[in-house]
Amino acid sequence: MAGGASKALAAWRKKSTGDSRALLNELENNLRYLDLVAEDDVSLTDVVGELQILEFDRLLAEGFNFNSLKKKKIATMPSLNSTKLEPWQGRETQELIFSIYKKIKDIRVKYPHTSTSTKYRWSVRVHNIRKRIWLLAKHLNS
Repeated sequence: MAGGASKALAAWRKKSTGDSRALLNELENNLRYLDLVAEDDVSLTDVVGELQILEFDRLLAEGFNFNSLKKKKIATMPSLNSTKLEPWQGRETQELIFSIYKKIKDIRVKYPHTSTSTKYRWSVRVHNIRKRIWLLAKHLNS
């Protein structure tokens, strides 16, 4: 999943310009750090400070239309049936991007203060973000 998402984001980024390219670059970098946690047993403590939200926040403040990345809604995909990604079918690109960044912001804010709490399953949260980035990459390249 991770390698495919990264390649798909990189391919889309090459076709993009300006603000879209900056956002996709930030997402691709965030995915690399999350992959380190999920696939290479790197501690989330070591990468949490590397997760970036600057481009997203800048674009949000400027009123960027995140749906301009892909005007069509997320397609119905049989591979999503019976998964936690199934409810994303038919939703707008912007909703998915906002969800990804909300979860990244949650990690950036909460993890440093609750990393030892059993209330949070941080590895599950990391995987869920990666899955959503994978879905975004698949959507953008469809």
